Amino acid sequence: MKFFYLILFIQALYSIALHGTRPIVSLYADSLGISIITIGILVSSFALIPMLLAVSIGKWLDLFGAKRISSIGAFGMLLALCIPGIIPNIATLFISQFLFGLSHLFVLVSLQKTVGNLPGNRDKLIATFSLAGSLGELLGPLISGFSYEYFGFQYTYFLAAALVLISLGFTIFTKKKAWGTTSQSPKKQSPSLVLLKDNINLRKALIVSGLVLFSKDVFVAYFPIYGKGIGMNASQIGITLSFMAAMAMVIRLLQFHLVRKFGRSIILTTTLLISGVAYMTLPFTDIPLLLIAIAIILGGGLGLGQPLSLVFALNVSPINRQGEVLGMRLMFNRGSQFIAPFLFGGIGSLAGLSSIFLVSGGILLVGAYFTRLKEEEQQESKKERMSL
Repeated sequence: MKFFYLILFIQALYSIALHGTRPIVSLYADSLGISIITIGILVSSFALIPMLLAVSIGKWLDLFGAKRISSIGAFGMLLALCIPGIIPNIATLFISQFLFGLSHLFVLVSLQKTVGNLPGNRDKLIATFSLAGSLGELLGPLISGFSYEYFGFQYTYFLAAALVLISLGFTIFTKKKAWGTTSQSPKKQSPSLVLLKDNINLRKALIVSGLVLFSKDVFVAYFPIYGKGIGMNASQIGITLSFMAAMAMVIRLLQFHLVRKFGRSIILTTTLLISGVAYMTLPFTDIPLLLIAIAIILGGGLGLGQPLSLVFALNVSPINRQGEVLGMRLMFNRGSQFIAPFLFGGIGSLAGLSSIFLVSGGILLVGAYFTRLKEEEQQESKKERMSL
């Protein structure tokens, strides 16, 4: 149990570093006079290499173990934060985004597999793990917003680097066996695409996960610019993002009870519907309090999508291929993160920032329709619910 709490602490620190710096990337790039479409490409670069290598990294995780993969990732994150902190310009921001995205994938997939296989109810474990991530989403923008406003870009990045260094230290000095087992002698297995083709629940879980993450990334990337355009300062933008994360924390506290009462399928569809509607109302107001309310609704709608889809992925995968399946899930996630800002940067340049939020909301509503479970799958979900 002590190890689980340590994992939660490590995840929270990584999450603060990640979510604290991501909106700062957009703000700092905007302060340099970078165009919206270039900012979209910059934000997308975070997900490019992970999108290409996620499945391979998952397989490495199965072979080499979570501690080694997590340590490599933490060192890469540290380097990614220090480079633009030392030399702040648009070129180092791109280098940082490429390296940070790849390194964070190493860390995240390692922590997810480790927590998912600890003793106890998987829904509760993953929900608690997600809460640690939400704490980072809450504190990260809040801390970085004030830090950036009062101390500047470099100080903010070095502060994030210090948090990663602490996490790396704890990872190195924990016992290897606490991180779980590895695949001793990998057998010839069916290709990843065959595994995906044969499991419709897994496919839908991956799609939902990608939709949720793309929605959060578009909001984090473009809301700061939208907020700045209507007169909000960096700290107000940070507070708004933190309210979104706070609601995600609250809703995740209820995850186990909601799954037991309504079933995973209904909740997943509902989260996408609520989030889509909230997104489409955002560009129709410039009142900070209303924007905070919309962010809270988005936090509630999107807050359950990630942990629920993660449990889904773990439940349907054999333990010796869990890293690979989690890699596929993160490939979908990073693919959506790569395509979305790049795509919406072009949409924003052509039709304005408001169109970004309207189109994003529409995609979520369409996604809710196509990822709903069929009647026979709902029966399976009901059986699962009865066993909780």
